[in-house]
Amino acid sequence: MSAKHALLGLLRQGPAYPYQLMDRLEALLGPAWSVDEGQIYKTIKQLADSDLIEPAGGAREDRTERRHFYAITDSGGEEWDRWYGATQPVVRLPRRPLLLKITLAGGPERLKVALTQVNDYELECTKLLQEVMHARDEIPREGLHVRADHLLLRVNLGADINHLEGELKWARDARDVISRLLSQKAIWPSIRERSADPDEDHNRQGARKELFDQMAASHLRPQVDEKTD
Repeated sequence: MSAKHALLGLLRQGPAYPYQLMDRLEALLGPAWSVDEGQIYKTIKQLADSDLIEPAGGAREDRTERRHFYAITDSGGEEWDRWYGATQPVVRLPRRPLLLKITLAGGPERLKVALTQVNDYELECTKLLQEVMHARDEIPREGLHVRADHLLLRVNLGADINHLEGELKWARDARDVISRLLSQKAIWPSIRERSADPDEDHNRQGARKELFDQMAASHLRPQVDEKTD
């Protein structure tokens, strides 16, 4: 995510201090934009060093903390406009570390470790999905007048929900494949094995293709959507 441009966009609305910026990020954009104190101060320092923001109004004494306000500079406004009008990059597929572990496990023992991590990931996705869905349900419904921030937050949280549901499906598919590999006699080819015997390598590739074809066919079969009350 572009925390740099998110902060510039918030400061275009008026000066603010770091904790305000932290709260506004999550309040307007959802939990995916949650940042900690270290991240916010690091980004603010980078923006200030680049003359994109500057201290505003000195510091104000508070009961518990000293609040240093920052404001966007002319250069910061130009950078925001440049970024806003720029063509966005093409869609990128995620590189999942868990998928890398599964693919390069090399045998059943390490695959068992990956299975445990996949199960943990599925639980975390489920927990976060429930939290995001609850946050979406807490947004007040539109009355006579539509509030733009509520409507846009609902869109952001909806995107998070779709992403988490996709991650959950991926984790379940990965768990099913790993369980199948652990319950059957599977072939685990290595570079040395492939270079030793061409005929054996050909048979191994054929078996591997057959396994992947079965996995693909299983994935393409129609599934009944799970419904919850």
